[in-house]
Amino acid sequence: MDLLKHRTDKDKKNQELIKDVLDEGLVQRYLFGSLAEMTLIRELILDKIMKDKLKTQEDLQNFDKIKYQLKEYFYVEKIEQIDVNDYVKYITFTEDGFELKPGGIFVNTKDNFVILKNGFHVENRKYWKISDKTPIFCKMTDEDKMLLVLMENLS
Repeated sequence: MDLLKHRTDKDKKNQELIKDVLDEGLVQRYLFGSLAEMTLIRELILDKIMKDKLKTQEDLQNFDKIKYQLKEYFYVEKIEQIDVNDYVKYITFTEDGFELKPGGIFVNTKDNFVILKNGFHVENRKYWKISDKTPIFCKMTDEDKMLLVLMENLS
């Protein structure tokens, strides 16, 4: 019986801790309330972005590949959703089509540009910038996934 009481008390403390974390605004990066909602938003945004870009069967196959590659990512609606050192990917468009870029690590924003770097090793580090209007997708951390599951369970 003591074990059951201990487990119940521990669960209550964990729930209180989770509520505190969520109430402190530490989840500002989530403009969605669950993993399912995040996935739906990502899919709808991708469909909207690619609406007039899918002209051939090859385009459709490339788009399916992009969707698969982004399944662990969320769409960044506001730059405030991403933190320094978050890994992001982005889509570029040319006259020939579109491409999901391998991405980089978010560094900062400046003058309507997002600054990225390719790694932590100083000797090989490269920086580049992309427009803040570029469709950006942020890789979800394990902590992101856990918090989203907890947010869903608490609501």
